[in-house]
Amino acid sequence: MPADLHIHTCFSDSTLSPGAVVEEACRQGLSTIAITDHDTTDGISEASYWGEQSGLSIIPGVELSTNTFKREVHILGYFIDLNSEVLQTHLRVFRETRYKRAQKIVEKLAKLGQRISFERIKELSGRGCIGRLHVATVMCEAEIVDSKAEAFQYIGQHGPCYVPKHHISPAQAIRIILDAGGIPVLAHPYTLNYDEIIPQLVSEGLMGLEVYHTEHPPAIEKHYCHLAQKYGLLITGGSDCHGMGKGRIMIGERVVSDEMVNRLRNADCGLRNKLESGVRRQEAGVTCILTPDP
Repeated sequence: MPADLHIHTCFSDSTLSPGAVVEEACRQGLSTIAITDHDTTDGISEASYWGEQSGLSIIPGVELSTNTFKREVHILGYFIDLNSEVLQTHLRVFRETRYKRAQKIVEKLAKLGQRISFERIKELSGRGCIGRLHVATVMCEAEIVDSKAEAFQYIGQHGPCYVPKHHISPAQAIRIILDAGGIPVLAHPYTLNYDEIIPQLVSEGLMGLEVYHTEHPPAIEKHYCHLAQKYGLLITGGSDCHGMGKGRIMIGERVVSDEMVNRLRNADCGLRNKLESGVRRQEAGVTCILTPDP
């Protein structure tokens, strides 16, 4: 049975509730999904509840936004411990800065004579954290632009109303995920167009590569399969569904096999054993440096 390991809910910037995500995944005949909301894990418990009711396996995940001097880099984390104090502390900071970022974007738009309602943005984000897709949606509603793609000409990285996110490095994101007992994976590397960073990320603890993605053509998937094998990385994949935020519901459009899910799960078990061993050794007064195997 196939698995979609990259799905967002309304707790970040999707139009779908966790329950609706589970319902659609079951309709598509999936066996496993991962909830990988941007900078929050708040939707996972709800998805897990509905997953238990329907027999769908839910992998707890997250997608962290990071920056280098060249690019914005997204790092996925799988099988994370939702109770990790380190992780949740960082996520709270991310959510607070996303709120302030959206306010600054609205202010910049207003200076260009393009006024939109911040209250409407908050209404759209609901229980989740605010993302630029919420801003783009309100811009469409206000008829400032004809499409979300056009909105990103204003609020995208090279647009006049762009405001950078809270800055952490890819290495910091990898460490946060590892500290939470999770598997760090580089998201959609083709859209990043920054392959030269992969060896550096591997040296910093990266354990996987998102080879299969709705924006990866077949030839590109072969390329990243080769890179994953070259660097000894786990292979993952998924639709990166944002509900109707990207124009259509994409759940199940890009999937991986149960075998790949099991490899991810086994790697997580090995990592957790190392973490537990490290704790035991530290308690015994022995220094332990965690170097996770890919």
